Amino acid sequence: MASKNRAREARRGTRLDPARSAAAPVAAETAPAGRPDSSRERLTRRFFTGVEILLVVAPFAGLAVAGSLNLDAAGVSSLKDLMAQDPRFMVSFLAACVQPFAAYIVHIAYRHYRDGDGGYALGNLVGVLCAEMLMQSIPGVAGLALLLWRVWRPAAPEGVAWRRRRGVGGVLADVSGSVVVVLLAAVCAFASWRLNNG
Repeated sequence: MASKNRAREARRGTRLDPARSAAAPVAAETAPAGRPDSSRERLTRRFFTGVEILLVVAPFAGLAVAGSLNLDAAGVSSLKDLMAQDPRFMVSFLAACVQPFAAYIVHIAYRHYRDGDGGYALGNLVGVLCAEMLMQSIPGVAGLALLLWRVWRPAAPEGVAWRRRRGVGGVLADVSGSVVVVLLAAVCAFASWRLNNG
């Protein structure tokens, strides 16, 4: 009899405990689980890293080619002269300065995706995609579309649980970084529109 009681106590709180198995779906919904380290997920990680690099390098490389800038002191003075002479270049430069922040949001989104919080990742990736469309960044739009295509299927069911778990206020807090990027992109887009139509 004592051995049966010891066995029952040993099962308590483990997978063999019937009470724990009934509560398992609720625990899975409240605490995201990490993703398995598979070849698909390793490739997804490489895609995220590539898009982060693309977001930072592509706009500044384009500006350097367009403005024929050097990275020495003469290049800095020519940058100031170019900004003073061409307001469109200044708007493009400000839009390029937004891109490292967008890359940081993508990096944070991947960490949440890797940890099983796909809703957070999808919400922020969609926000950054909207910002890239406002800034008319073709590499950014292509990169974010690739990432969304890559993570949509495994992360979409987690998005429902994320919205239910976090509520409206929590969702807004989670996507606040990408909302800031969208607002900055909207300012740049509005300034560019005014310059083109002014």
